[in-house]
Amino acid sequence: MSHLAQLPADGDALSLASGEVLFLFKCEWDSICSFWEHDAGANAAFVVQSAELGTGPTEPPSDSADGPPALLREIAIAGWRVGDDGAPAELESAFYDYQTHFDLPKEVAHPHDWASPWCTKSGGVPYWTANGAQGMPAGRLFLQIDNWVDLADGDSVEVANFCSDGTAYVFVDRSQAQPVYSMFINR
Repeated sequence: MSHLAQLPADGDALSLASGEVLFLFKCEWDSICSFWEHDAGANAAFVVQSAELGTGPTEPPSDSADGPPALLREIAIAGWRVGDDGAPAELESAFYDYQTHFDLPKEVAHPHDWASPWCTKSGGVPYWTANGAQGMPAGRLFLQIDNWVDLADGDSVEVANFCSDGTAYVFVDRSQAQPVYSMFINR
């Protein structure tokens, strides 16, 4: 697996417990991975206390039969833009059911017409790809990362291999004694 993201708690923008850091990993091998399944082992999402982390990057394993995992580009988040995702609060549950979401009017299901700046976000309802709400784990959306992200200089860059037009969705199940995080990619 390749390291996709390391995101520290950031108040309301990234509502982890104080001192927690969310780690995201995805399969980046040339072979086919079940990236669309949150529990198939192709993706991982978990939190670590920042006090348990070292001061520098951890070297990836080098003894794998296939060689070391692919290193993904390092991108720092300069800040979070606060905005309304356009989904009416009373329709939140519709975004977690495939058929109900499919039946929503387009201006509700896709209020920003897949505009890239809205496809990477923290919180709110899932801003689904054209495949809609399918294969979800328990819980609610925590954050999502689009295949392409906008940079502070106005350029955009591909984050990782999400099959050219996919989005990584991170869910959190807070019904457990400790929150359980999971990630899958939908395209």
